Amino acid sequence: MPLEARLLTGLALALAIVYFSTPLAIRVADRFDFHDQPHGYKGHAAPTPYLGGAALITGFVVAVLLVSADLERTLPVTGGVLVLWVVGTVDDRRGVAWWLRVVVELGLAGMLWALGFGWDLGLGAPVDIALTAFWVVAVVNAFNLFDNMDGQSATMGFVTAAGLSTLGVATGDPWLAVAGAALAGACFGFLPHNLLAQPARIFLGDGGSMPLGFAVAALAMIGAGDAAPAWQALALGLLLVGIPALDMTLVVVSRRRRGLSVLTGGRDHLTHRARQRLRTAFAVAVALGSAQIVLSLLAVAAARGSTLVLGGTAGLYLLALGVGVALIDTRIPAVPSAAPVPAPAPAPVASAPRRLAWVPREAPILVVLGAGAGVSPWLAGYYSASVWAPIGLGLLVCLLAVAVARPPRPGPAAWTALAALAALGAWSLTSALWADSVEQAVVEANRTLALGAALGLLLLLVRDQRTALWALGAFAATAVAVELVEVVRLLGPDAAAQFLGGRLNEPLGYINAQATFSVLALWPLLAIAEQRRFAVLAGLGLAGAVLSGGLVLLSQSRGAALALFGSLAIVLAVAPGRRRRAAALALGAAGVYVASGPLLDIYRTPPTADGAVHRGLAVLLGAALACAALWALAVTFERRLSDGRQRTVRAVATGLFAAIAVVCVIGAALSAGTIRTELKSQYDAFVHLSVAQGGEQTASRLLSGAGNRYDYWSIARRTWSEHKLLGVGAGNYDEPYFRARATTEDIRQPHSLALQALSELGLPGLALVVVLVGGVGWGAWRQRRAALESRTERGLLVAGLGTFAGWAIHTQVDWIHLLPGITAGALIGAAVLLRPRRAAQAAGAPGRPRPAPQAAGAPARPRRPLPRAALAALIVLPVAIGGVSLSRQVLSQQYRGAAQDAVAHGDPAAAIRAADSALRLDHEDLAAYYAKAAALARRGDGDAAVAILEQAVRVEPGDFLTYALLGDLSVRRRAFGVAAAYYRKALARNPREPALQVLATDPRAAVR
Repeated sequence: MPLEARLLTGLALALAIVYFSTPLAIRVADRFDFHDQPHGYKGHAAPTPYLGGAALITGFVVAVLLVSADLERTLPVTGGVLVLWVVGTVDDRRGVAWWLRVVVELGLAGMLWALGFGWDLGLGAPVDIALTAFWVVAVVNAFNLFDNMDGQSATMGFVTAAGLSTLGVATGDPWLAVAGAALAGACFGFLPHNLLAQPARIFLGDGGSMPLGFAVAALAMIGAGDAAPAWQALALGLLLVGIPALDMTLVVVSRRRRGLSVLTGGRDHLTHRARQRLRTAFAVAVALGSAQIVLSLLAVAAARGSTLVLGGTAGLYLLALGVGVALIDTRIPAVPSAAPVPAPAPAPVASAPRRLAWVPREAPILVVLGAGAGVSPWLAGYYSASVWAPIGLGLLVCLLAVAVARPPRPGPAAWTALAALAALGAWSLTSALWADSVEQAVVEANRTLALGAALGLLLLLVRDQRTALWALGAFAATAVAVELVEVVRLLGPDAAAQFLGGRLNEPLGYINAQATFSVLALWPLLAIAEQRRFAVLAGLGLAGAVLSGGLVLLSQSRGAALALFGSLAIVLAVAPGRRRRAAALALGAAGVYVASGPLLDIYRTPPTADGAVHRGLAVLLGAALACAALWALAVTFERRLSDGRQRTVRAVATGLFAAIAVVCVIGAALSAGTIRTELKSQYDAFVHLSVAQGGEQTASRLLSGAGNRYDYWSIARRTWSEHKLLGVGAGNYDEPYFRARATTEDIRQPHSLALQALSELGLPGLALVVVLVGGVGWGAWRQRRAALESRTERGLLVAGLGTFAGWAIHTQVDWIHLLPGITAGALIGAAVLLRPRRAAQAAGAPGRPRPAPQAAGAPARPRRPLPRAALAALIVLPVAIGGVSLSRQVLSQQYRGAAQDAVAHGDPAAAIRAADSALRLDHEDLAAYYAKAAALARRGDGDAAVAILEQAVRVEPGDFLTYALLGDLSVRRRAFGVAAAYYRKALARNPREPALQVLATDPRAAVR
């Protein structure tokens, strides 16, 4: 089972067991009157059941035993956990002397050291035994002391376990990764019944906090000991439990300074001091958990760095620990009085300066996101995994931070779309269980999870009209700037270099995607053209839309044309204000039509000459400026008309458009025979692949049906018919395509989002895609009421719906969805549509609408744990899964790149070390196998190189390139018979490859 699947299984299994067994533990505690009674410094008001530890430990033990394959490490850890659960539970019920608890903890520490799982600093057995004993006792009691407020110990256990799991992924330790994920899932499954339920329904008690601390102590020793040598391992372990260590140090120092026993209870913990500034236990848990997340990330990063980096990081932490204790230990929080404290009178809210009224706090992040999507054509649409994977990891971190800082409030449509995209990523990751190529399935899943992180972050940030305008404005402004730069390049001396076969190809480098980008940029410009307050701005918006339309025509992309006209029909059908929109579209279409002749001349006479490009662009710019002037005059004229005359003009416009529609229908009816013949001819060209790539040149491609799409789609349909329920696995369309293709085109996807989901992920994958698109459509439909009341909301609806609809339509006939930069622009439009409806209805209000105050004397609104837990899970679980999977891919890519660079620079030893590091992180990475084989061959060890490539064949038997490399290596070693066998295997995987057909019969051709 792949590591990602094991992580997900361990996390989900432990979470489910704990979540559903905790209510049973509550009933058992109630049955036997096993409660924590409120007294003294304790803050709860009523007796609360214990035995939360029983549920948490059950989930962890069961999950790690079932999922982990290393019983040598699992049994000692789970055995110690169970022993401390018994001791802690007895202590909760009857009380256990402190010295007896310490003796048990010391015994468990000795057991770990005897089995080789303790600290090993190289200073001799006595020092190592003493350090191991101190570590176990300190960490166990640190978590026990930290369990002083709702959810604190479980939250810290979740964060530290997640950090340990990440460390396991980064260092290539699957047992640590799986055990950490199981412990994290167990802690998270407990939180809905404790931290998220107010008041808490159950406590962990010593029977939960003590074994939790032991599990963390053992995992940290094992993981840090394997990740770093000697004292560096101790420094790494200290960072992984940094916040509990700070709390215990603070309590010990504070109580000794006051002459109190360390065992005395009190409200002098770090959590209590944080509660003075933060109002709720939830806020305290989030704040301290976030601090521990930072320390855990530093630990993982330091573990992959040099000894100096790790030592410096640990030293800074110890310095911060001492300074923090000195600064924090100044005032002891007082025990709150039982009498209620009247709430202070609300202070008058000063209105913000008007110049800042439309600058929300989220503006900087939204500008970065929007501009990042806008400049994506200059970075090939972020197609390379070396670009989107680190960005996706950063988006996941930002998503978690924003979700913690601002609890999510999206509406049902937003949650539907986000859940569908997150589930699509999780299902793609799960498909690695049955996919031929595990690596391709994981990469495809990671791309989807990265897009899910982008959508989740946008949904948390785009909450009202202001934030929607900033997000769309940043994208539109940057996209227009990119298009203007491209126009300047087209007017320059090297204009022909921007075209491929007479079609605009730059700056993105893929014709159809470049055209899609122009379609996405067109809709915000058209929304600007529809506004009537500033006539000049409206004219410039229409000029930009004409320019974008002309660039789409220059690309001769049929998919982009379909996306443009399809999104136009959807926007006209859904968004109000159709007359003004139709008038702007008619004028803009006229401008593009005027320039179409010179623009099509560029396509008709390739290779494109600079003179033809300059003429076409000059006409297009002239038409755009003319449309701008005419539209600005029309808007000015309309504004000066009286209400009665405006109604007359609208009636005349409606009649004119109706007459045009009637004429079009009559013309279509009169030409029905010609249209039918042409459709049949183009359908035959589509089905029979009559025009090959680079074949006959036509006046325009937009009405031609020729191409290879039928081959891609029919193979995808046949693949689905053979794997209806599960599909062949994410990213695994290429193997059935190479077997059955009718062309020699080397593609990896069926050029259709729906067909790719259907063939690779089966019916569940297609259903999730439909739910995603349907959720965004539901959000657009909910925004119609606000659009009827506000022109600004109408413009947002037009821009958001047109942008997303254009992308969604084009992805059904091309692989645009695999370009994260282009898809990000569509996700911005989706986020605008999925804003909470109450925010959209507050059209024009600079502030966020607030709920009506509760009537005096009315019963308090109950806080239910399940909905909040479900919303948290929708954010945290995909973040955890995506963070683990993406971090593994990013680190593996870095090592693989280092290996490839070392091979290129003639350093085989360094290449082998880097490739081994990449393979420890990702043993499915074929490129790492290739790099290692190349390094071995460069070193002269041909037998070892062949062995590595044969290992790659076992990892992924469907990759014909590995067979070809084996054959090539065998040829170079003059083993022609072996080479012919390898080439025949490659040919079986790719029967229509002409080069392989030659090599399979004559392997000496590779040498010649």
